[in-house]
Amino acid sequence: MSYLPLCQFHLQHSYFSSGYLQQAQLLPSATSQRALRNAQLLFKPTKQGAMLLLDSSRADIAAACCKPALTLYFLLYSRDALFGSYTAAALQPGQLWYCDSRSAVQQDGVHRLHAGAELDSAALIFADDARLSGLAELTQAPLPQLVLAVTLQHDDITALAAEPAKHYLIKFGSRRSIWRYYLCGDNFAVPLRIRDLTQAGSQAATAQFVQQADVTLANGRRAKVFDSTDLLALAQQSPYRLALVSQGDSSEKVLIKRLPVAAAGQLGTTVVNGVKRNLAEIYLNY
Repeated sequence: MSYLPLCQFHLQHSYFSSGYLQQAQLLPSATSQRALRNAQLLFKPTKQGAMLLLDSSRADIAAACCKPALTLYFLLYSRDALFGSYTAAALQPGQLWYCDSRSAVQQDGVHRLHAGAELDSAALIFADDARLSGLAELTQAPLPQLVLAVTLQHDDITALAAEPAKHYLIKFGSRRSIWRYYLCGDNFAVPLRIRDLTQAGSQAATAQFVQQADVTLANGRRAKVFDSTDLLALAQQSPYRLALVSQGDSSEKVLIKRLPVAAAGQLGTTVVNGVKRNLAEIYLNY
């Protein structure tokens, strides 16, 4: 018995330092599990995602099952309760992402399963969509975050010995937010500035902050407020190195060498120029 890789699934997420999605599992649906057994195909999870393997000694059985075509459905479940807080775009109740191998975009030898570089709202559908009508799992809670439809052709089996396995890519993007700092304390009475000390060559663009009007917090304390001028991406290990400096007449003094950065779980919103934006609020007492 010798198994050959038929196709590999790469599950990536720009939030994680490794680049690969963590605390998640891709599983075949119940009906697809039966179809895999009938076709003598083996589904195997991997650190990068998963793969389909073909028993080369039974390729004729698989080819017969894929004549003219066999569509398999795979369900992606995240075990991380914070998944939705660091992932773009936000899922509404009853929604999930849907990817179909027949719409894959070929790029550098990889079949990307979404139109853009990362999954976006264009791939969102509701669980009662007609394309998912045969999946009993979608009538139960919890819903998967994503459904992947993979269609295998007869030629995919018969040509496997001469052609390499297909590589499919699904990449999730990181949630992007306005980062808002609230600064409370006597040491913040002087003119202040937030400066990004991110090293040149970093993948992240330099973050800029502007001071807003002071506010009174719920506890009655006054706070200085600084907002990022752009939406900044969340990351497991943030590339931003933000420092708080005081500005004198002719010099600056570093008050805090490294400010805390936004983290998963911060799910606020704000309105900027009439447009609703994600907001991550960070409070400092000094």
